[in-house]
Amino acid sequence: MTATLSSFLADDATRSMAALQRYVNAPDPDAVFLDDMLERIEAARRRPCPPRPRTGRALRVLLLSYAGAGNTGADLRTIQTIRHLQRLFGERGERDEGLRIELFALGDLFDHPVLAATPRMPVQLPYVPDAFAAAIPDYDLVLNVEGSTYTSKFSDSLSGMLIGGVALASAAGAVGPAGAAGVPGAANGDAQVRGVAWGIDSGEMTDALARFARAAATGAHIFCRNDAAREHLASLDIASLPGADCAWSWTPVRTARVAALPANYVALCPNNPFWWPVTADVARAKALDTQRASSPLRYGPFHFHTWDDAREAAYDAYVERFAGLAERFRKQGFPPVLVAMERLDRAACEDIAARVPFDVPIMARGTATLDDVAGTVAHAARVVTTRYHAAVVAIASRVPVFGLSMDARIDRLLTEGGFPGWFARCTDPDGGERALARLCQPQPAIDALRDAYALLARREQMRLGQMGEWLAAAVGRR
Repeated sequence: MTATLSSFLADDATRSMAALQRYVNAPDPDAVFLDDMLERIEAARRRPCPPRPRTGRALRVLLLSYAGAGNTGADLRTIQTIRHLQRLFGERGERDEGLRIELFALGDLFDHPVLAATPRMPVQLPYVPDAFAAAIPDYDLVLNVEGSTYTSKFSDSLSGMLIGGVALASAAGAVGPAGAAGVPGAANGDAQVRGVAWGIDSGEMTDALARFARAAATGAHIFCRNDAAREHLASLDIASLPGADCAWSWTPVRTARVAALPANYVALCPNNPFWWPVTADVARAKALDTQRASSPLRYGPFHFHTWDDAREAAYDAYVERFAGLAERFRKQGFPPVLVAMERLDRAACEDIAARVPFDVPIMARGTATLDDVAGTVAHAARVVTTRYHAAVVAIASRVPVFGLSMDARIDRLLTEGGFPGWFARCTDPDGGERALARLCQPQPAIDALRDAYALLARREQMRLGQMGEWLAAAVGRR
């Protein structure tokens, strides 16, 4: 019997490796990935798992995220979700074994104790759709905790993984308590909580991703962090619920590295807005490996950032804009500190620093910890950012912030929060001047802004609490 099981698993691994090779060698790898993920979802819908008893065992939860890649926003969301789940389900009753959380992560940087202590999902098959299809039915609940989900901005394969994982959980049919408030089917006594998207956002999508998202939405519970995302999903016939970003509950610390920064500093949080999306190019990767060469555009084993002359020119103007801001803020009494919210952002910080005629500190993930980086934003006097979660951390900490946005996320945050004049596109030639004018207003205006931030933060934290109440009722506390 053991030999038969080993043979079965070996056959699965062989098929999965063949599927992986087909994906990476396809002319359009993202389209292949979406098709493969949808095929696994439809297969799971044809064979849903039987209900499992809630009592007598741990509640098993899988988190899908971008954690581990060195992205501060993604890590903050994941950490705060773990803490929220522990408060909700950590002590589920004398008849239960509590809560077990596992993490599907994309990277190996876990420089925070909560992330370091969270077990990883065992990956038994080489191709993600197969690995998910095999593993996800064993979980009671799957939460997608990555914010940038319904968008083609970064990678259709990444979005397909996040959306598809939730859909596979929904198809598996993890059963919640009958009659749970707010859960579809509760009136019939067969309420189910399956896959949940936890405070997510949307953006421009390719036709292929939009079709996939619509096909995968059945049974999923989707909480959006802004009204614009809900409207966008509604246009695709995807139902959603109001929610909030998981990072609103973050409480920063003042680390020794933050305390050593100059007084009254402005935190400048750039990235490279112009080299997305990433796409698979296995021939290019093999050529580099054969030559033992590297490329600054390479992202992982097979993927590469998008780059051309027009993108390079736009990036050069963007870097110049931030360098000008650094000099002008310094003259206004705000010494600049460059913050790399993701490891990838360090190159942009270094490019900006090279254009400034004085030394500028750089606080970057990878060489600085998550607490150092998030704390640098939270304890600044002012913030200018292209990174969404730098804006969230700043507002939650009552730090005046101006967004130089690369997509709709910061625009939605500030517009729906009541601050529509506090952002510009990162390509706007006058974006720097507008940031300086807003952030250097007289003190009474800044004080009023901080008071408004406090109200917004409380509202978002209340929404987070409501999301938790929904989940507790749906899954059952014991």
